[in-house]
Amino acid sequence: MIRLLRAEMVKVRSLWSTWVLIGAGALLASGFGTLIGFAPHRRRGLSAILFPPHGTAAWFDDLFSAMSIAQTLALVIGVLAITTEYRHKTVTSTYLAEPHRGRVVEAKLVVSAGWGAATAVAAGAACLVLGFSVVAAGIGTSNVMLTEFRHVFPGVFLAAMLFAVYGVGLGALLRNQVLALVVGIGFTAIIEPIIVGIFPTQGEYLPGQAAQALESVTASARNFGSSGITHLLPWWGGGLMLITYGVVFSIAGSLTTMRADIS
Repeated sequence: MIRLLRAEMVKVRSLWSTWVLIGAGALLASGFGTLIGFAPHRRRGLSAILFPPHGTAAWFDDLFSAMSIAQTLALVIGVLAITTEYRHKTVTSTYLAEPHRGRVVEAKLVVSAGWGAATAVAAGAACLVLGFSVVAAGIGTSNVMLTEFRHVFPGVFLAAMLFAVYGVGLGALLRNQVLALVVGIGFTAIIEPIIVGIFPTQGEYLPGQAAQALESVTASARNFGSSGITHLLPWWGGGLMLITYGVVFSIAGSLTTMRADIS
């Protein structure tokens, strides 16, 4: 198994897309954080809730919420870790070296989780630099900034790791790279919000909501309006659901599509 893990680490590391996605995570997190934090608004009514005063704990919490982009990029890394081999026909040599396909998937799950964590670290580092920059500019204090960073980052870190596992599961089940990316990103970004809006209690078990539950490990969620109730699992339940999605999809892929002829 150690040999497989090393091989998979080299494979993912050698993909240019891995480094592009990690770099994009840092750039997008800092960019979105800046846009969220400095969006023009009037500080009264609902606007004061959506856009809290600069330098407050709630404002830094909004600023650091941009780190959640890491989970989507981690999903892409997980999908590419397995579908790229089918796309470029390198999977044949992989299975010749290790005929037990389940072990190959297990190695990809572990390695992809690590690269998902790297994506979160890059996004977190960019947001931390942004946080220190605004504090240096006289907005807020370092104590408040670091406290909110510690509130947000652990959940994002765990969510990114497990979204990468989820991506490997999707890739193992679907094998087609474009289809897996469209299903993974499209479902989370488009279909899931619709389901959550109609069935909020059932929607809490979906991947995106599970990740949001993880991101709320220590941060307290703010509800906008008395009627807007956010249904989320406890943080450990969100993590368990993401692990379940990744493992179940991987097992299904190993038992069905991945047993098909690849020549």
